[in-house]
Amino acid sequence: MMKNVYKIIMLLAVLAGVLIACEADLEIDQTVAEIKSEQPTITGFSPGSAPVNSLVDIDGTFLNFATEAYIGDVEATITSRITGQRLQILVPNNAISGIIKVVTDEGKEAVSTSMLTVTYPVPTVTTALPASGDVNSLINIIGTDLVGVTGVTFGGTAANIEFQESQALVVRVPNNVGIVDVVLSYLTSAGTATLEASPAFEVILPQPTIGGFPAVLTRDNEVIIAGQDMNLITDANINGVPVVINSQSPTELRFDVPSSIVTGFVDIDLNFQGGGTITQAGTPYINGQFEQLYEFDSDPASVFDVDFSKDPNAVAGINGNVPPPPFPGSNYYALEMNTATSSTVARAKIHQTSTSSTVNNIMDTGNYGDNPVLHFWMNTENTDMAFKIYIGGTGSANRRSLDGPDANSGSGWKLYAVRLNGFIPGQTSINNVFELRITPGSSGATVPAYFNFDWFIVTDSVLTEFGAVDVTDTFDPAG
Repeated sequence: MMKNVYKIIMLLAVLAGVLIACEADLEIDQTVAEIKSEQPTITGFSPGSAPVNSLVDIDGTFLNFATEAYIGDVEATITSRITGQRLQILVPNNAISGIIKVVTDEGKEAVSTSMLTVTYPVPTVTTALPASGDVNSLINIIGTDLVGVTGVTFGGTAANIEFQESQALVVRVPNNVGIVDVVLSYLTSAGTATLEASPAFEVILPQPTIGGFPAVLTRDNEVIIAGQDMNLITDANINGVPVVINSQSPTELRFDVPSSIVTGFVDIDLNFQGGGTITQAGTPYINGQFEQLYEFDSDPASVFDVDFSKDPNAVAGINGNVPPPPFPGSNYYALEMNTATSSTVARAKIHQTSTSSTVNNIMDTGNYGDNPVLHFWMNTENTDMAFKIYIGGTGSANRRSLDGPDANSGSGWKLYAVRLNGFIPGQTSINNVFELRITPGSSGATVPAYFNFDWFIVTDSVLTEFGAVDVTDTFDPAG
């Protein structure tokens, strides 16, 4: 008896394997494109009657490839593709009763044979609104059946609904200053209806607040100013020249610098509704090609590799003994060298560690008008050291050095400029090698020696407008 049972079990197992293999063959015989192009069908849906903002299950075939769903002509969000035979949609709050339709990526459509009846709960407001609110502020509207609300206006001006559920709405107060009524709109079977949430709400005009102006403006980069109530700014100018506002929101303002503005320090004026002006004076502007290689408000100190075998007592990090340079930020790289040596203590492989993706193209023909100029802030705290630049290779023929007193910036920051065209004789490209190497200079050097450094950039001219000093010819010759 047990043998017979065993044989039956084994036979069933073999048959199951055959059936699975056959099914696998069926799957293999169809490509993904063929499966996706199958005609979907709708065999039914439930419930047959649903309020706005509720879920409806749709049954059918090949529904897993549906990308759009409609109730009548109103698009509904597909919230879940449960299986190929079932998906779920959300009834939008502006839907009306109608046929359900789904559409696939391949443009195949399926429609239901019956209509979905859409119902409309009547919203109520159960808690009084606050008496007033600033433009752009958020207010809560508390009540029942608020999912059916399709719009909110303040004195006829539409407000953004930031959050919506059955018992609460969160609404952003629009720019319609004064005492206004607050009205909710919702759908009914007879059409749009309204409900007054407040007969007298005072909309107050605040003053925009700036989160921060850009530290530096450049010709080819859009100016982005973040803050609060930025959509209340009516116009802006730079040195009195009007700007064209590209985009504006409560938290951000974007515009380009007018082409007539020249390199130098500029004043930015933002005029806002109500008759006020916010001014940022003395912002650096570069009207030319610009590329930032390092800036230590965003770059880590680790872009410089410190060799502690050459100087066991070296100290490196962000910020040291001196205040930051005049611009662009509040952080800089600080290196204190405490061992007299001619060996490299700190090295930066710019071609590898800069976030700029075009480092290797700096010296390409036509780039920067064939006049790429390196700039950097340096402060040696009145000590001597050696600052070496390698381009195109790491041998002596590809190296030039600023040594000893020539590298001593004195007690303050200096903006140095180096013209790269011809800087290394015969070198016309970066060739995947662009390095900085820092050393005290020799075994007889005075220590500690300091190297404070920031804003390593390339432009198409020497920035004399910001006091840049051209030290190209002060570097020792290559070789």
